[in-house]
Amino acid sequence: MVNEARGNSSLNPCLEGSASSGSESSKDSSRCSTPGLDPERHERLREKMRRRLESGDKWFSLEFFPPRTAEGAVNLISRFDRMAAGGPLYIDVTWHPAGDPGSDKETSSMMIASTAVNYCGLETILHMTCCRQRLEEITGHLHKAKQLGLKNIMALRGDPIGDQWEEEEGGFNYAVDLVKHIRSEFGDYFDICVAGYPKGHPEAGSFEADLKHLKEKVSAGADFIITQL
Repeated sequence: MVNEARGNSSLNPCLEGSASSGSESSKDSSRCSTPGLDPERHERLREKMRRRLESGDKWFSLEFFPPRTAEGAVNLISRFDRMAAGGPLYIDVTWHPAGDPGSDKETSSMMIASTAVNYCGLETILHMTCCRQRLEEITGHLHKAKQLGLKNIMALRGDPIGDQWEEEEGGFNYAVDLVKHIRSEFGDYFDICVAGYPKGHPEAGSFEADLKHLKEKVSAGADFIITQL
């Protein structure tokens, strides 16, 4: 199950009232709960998944797009408690290069993901793309994610803004390049997931070629594969 929401926040966003609730008390659903001492929170996400798969338990996740305005961030974050009440195994936050996703802005992917983890206690995956990114930029984003307590990265190629994708000599051209870099630079700190395409990637020459690329990502260090419905 995938759910899309837009929103935005500032400073300690989980303590602010919902922008749509007016004078409504922040003691209601507009406040993130203090994370409890849930044993599952100390498990790595890949272990939580493995345990659920072995037991046959069904589970789902929720995906959020970063908001465009500060008001939107407050709206989004104020709803995290209600989203968490449904029991998702994790949430993931998408990465949009045009929105300065690695910055300290309240609307950035990095800050939304950090708030979900540190104020709301939600298991969170941060998407990260590598298309047309310099090595220093990618490494800086990863170090920042680690400093903020983020432990799960979805490694994606992504698409250039407004252009068709073309391979760049010596650049990060594929998700496998990002997976290799994360493992080389950070060892086993991050759980890494990659994208899978049950019917094959639309740009792949064949289904077999796409499976080969997927295997390369797993062999490079990816822990699990996520597909979209």
